[in-house]
Amino acid sequence: MESVYSGNHLNDSPKGLVYLLFIVGLLAMSYTLITKQLSLFTAVMLFPSLILLLLYSIQKPIVSYMLYIGIVCYFSAIYRYTQIENISIIIDCFLALCIVSITFNVITNREQYPWQNGFNMLTTMHIVWACYCILILMIPYTHLHNIKGSRGIFLSLPLTCFITGVLFCTVHRLRSLLLWLGLYAITAFLKAYWQKKRGFDAAESAWLVAGGAWHTHALRSGMRYFSFFTDAGNFGACMGLLATVFSIIGLVAKRNRYRLFLLLVACLASISMALSGTRGAVVIPFGGMLLFFLLSRNFKIMAATAIASILGFSFFYFTDIGNDNPSIRRMRTAFRPEEDASYNVRAMNRERFAYYLADKPFGVGLGGTIVDTHRLMELEEDFIPTDSYYVGIWVEGGVVGLILYLLMQAAIFIRCSYLILFKVRNKQLRYILSAFTAGCFGLCLNGYVGRAIGFQPGSTIFILLLSITLNGERIDKQLKPNEIII
Repeated sequence: MESVYSGNHLNDSPKGLVYLLFIVGLLAMSYTLITKQLSLFTAVMLFPSLILLLLYSIQKPIVSYMLYIGIVCYFSAIYRYTQIENISIIIDCFLALCIVSITFNVITNREQYPWQNGFNMLTTMHIVWACYCILILMIPYTHLHNIKGSRGIFLSLPLTCFITGVLFCTVHRLRSLLLWLGLYAITAFLKAYWQKKRGFDAAESAWLVAGGAWHTHALRSGMRYFSFFTDAGNFGACMGLLATVFSIIGLVAKRNRYRLFLLLVACLASISMALSGTRGAVVIPFGGMLLFFLLSRNFKIMAATAIASILGFSFFYFTDIGNDNPSIRRMRTAFRPEEDASYNVRAMNRERFAYYLADKPFGVGLGGTIVDTHRLMELEEDFIPTDSYYVGIWVEGGVVGLILYLLMQAAIFIRCSYLILFKVRNKQLRYILSAFTAGCFGLCLNGYVGRAIGFQPGSTIFILLLSITLNGERIDKQLKPNEIII
């Protein structure tokens, strides 16, 4: 093993073993082709590349972590096309690979890590929230078999916060993340555009029909597209987040190649948000622009942000322009909620929750649900859907948990805003971090009507952007005040 891992490359591995594996691989490929086992042939053909990637990932923790992020981002598609039960374990496996990689590098003294960066406010808040969730496990309403589905609260999310803080603390890593998120948004758009032009494939159609998702996706106002996400709501919210972040950074970019790429991603993400038909996603760019307006400290940018926000609001609220387009028509109803039947049903559901949670300040426990046994409303089903992330926290953690969670989120954004306003000297870095914070703030506002902040990949993207923001002061020390980043 020592010869395999020594040095920065894999050229020191024994030649005899390499030749042997090469011959065995050729024989296996020949056999699978003769027997027409194409799936096995593909697996054998890719096996050497996967082994090399695994070895390289162990040598380079950032590579293993980017693989983990990739699996998280595309996991919904992986599950939809494989339909393998408990396949979510692969996310934990890739996170474990990253931990193994970091441990290996620490033991071999290959790289030094700024461990203090990982102990930031985001990590602390997730640990506090995990402790609260452990306390409410003692609630008699909690079913232990539901805890497995909430393991991210206790394991994945705190570790993700810590590792992101440790690894993403340089300008180069910041650029790499922007590139990765941009490519991710482009692939999401292309998949949604394919769904619109070519229709849904067999796996997607089965999910819509057998899973009952057609009730919320095939509407009179038009089809809601979901790309490779869990659903259209998650898709629209994540694209709204990326549209906000990339549009702001694109406007302050100095280098043409970066500006064109960033604005292209912002445009495609905005179109994707419209294709999703997710009305609640509209709050993300508007809420994000509002916070960016306060953080920019630049009169021209503040004026441009204010004008863009006023024009956008006026377009949706005061006009009927574009109503021939079902996506625009559906998103316009977000500005007139009293005319929307879906919003009125959500409001009634909250009244039902308030009744059943009146004597449950700590909620009904993780994985708990509420059934309307008294038939407070004349609805078809007794089960009351939570409909949004914050309502879900209210149900599971009670009013105590909801207040605690909102206070933690407020503390994180106050900390990020303080660092941006008073600790970051580099002007462009300040705008980039303001864009990150603004986009995440918009996603938090969306939690009132949607669930993206509590679902993957939204929760991981949220952690990535805020972790880099909390590392802003350390990144700023690597730059000159007027140095151009992108």
